[in-house]
Amino acid sequence: MACSRHAERAPESDQPIFSSEVPACVKEKCYEYRGVIVPNHMPRRALVALENFEVRPDDTFVITYIKSGTTWMQQIMLLVRYEGDVAKLEGEHIMAMVPFLDIVDVNKAPLFSDYAKDMPSPRILKTHCLPDWLPLDIRSDDPKVKVIYVARNPKDTAVSLYHFCRLLRHLPSYETWDIFFEEFIAGRAIMGSWFENVLPWWRRRNHPNVLFLKYEDMKKDHRGAVEQVASFMGKALSDDVMDRIVEASTFSAMKKSKSSNPDSLITSSGLATSENTMKSGSSFMRKGAIGDWQNYFTVDQNRRFDELYAKEMAGTGLEFQFE
Repeated sequence: MACSRHAERAPESDQPIFSSEVPACVKEKCYEYRGVIVPNHMPRRALVALENFEVRPDDTFVITYIKSGTTWMQQIMLLVRYEGDVAKLEGEHIMAMVPFLDIVDVNKAPLFSDYAKDMPSPRILKTHCLPDWLPLDIRSDDPKVKVIYVARNPKDTAVSLYHFCRLLRHLPSYETWDIFFEEFIAGRAIMGSWFENVLPWWRRRNHPNVLFLKYEDMKKDHRGAVEQVASFMGKALSDDVMDRIVEASTFSAMKKSKSSNPDSLITSSGLATSENTMKSGSSFMRKGAIGDWQNYFTVDQNRRFDELYAKEMAGTGLEFQFE
């Protein structure tokens, strides 16, 4: 459905109420929770369940702002756990092996956090939620379980999220990049502000239970990133095992694999925006490149975003590679 600007409806309406003007597709597919726009397949009951989720001491969470390398990190973490035995990832999709605690099963009803409760330890779990929405043992400045946080430069993240929204039917499909850009720069894209998600974990980067990685550094030194993850997860792996993990977690290998590329789930579950979406070459794993934002940001958009970026990042010491 085309997405254009849409004014807030009257309070007596049975439609969700937003604190600011939102595009029509957001009105259709989303609601506002604690001032943040979230898609309907992340219902309030899922977010309440997440905040009250009982963590275990041997849990490891992968946390990201949406479209920042989450699936890539899941693959690496599972391969590290299974010491490079790719066969243990076959027959079941990694999305099922690493429960996404924020959502409900789109074609059913259960919360994925309910599935996670029955999983044997040690568990690998994931979320895109802001720190304040997480269980107390994670959101505090002294996390009691291990957290791997992956951050990607916000310009490429924005472009990836724009395409992602146009891929899946349960997300708002923005009519144009320009419309999406305005929502993203205002912190009104789904899951809210990139800065509010990333910076709290950057501030905790020196905590022994937190591993903060940048997507661009992972692209630049894939093996080094795998070594960091393995060490953080307490695994001492041989060079041969490391080689297998690196090879099985390349973009090309994952895109070819039915157990790691979510396209197979999107197709089988009918989650694409239309029957022709996947046939046209659209993919969950689109490019995975650094610098693709340059094909979308206008000169003025880039100037405006750079001004916001400079303001929000001032004094943090966090820097990203943008091309």
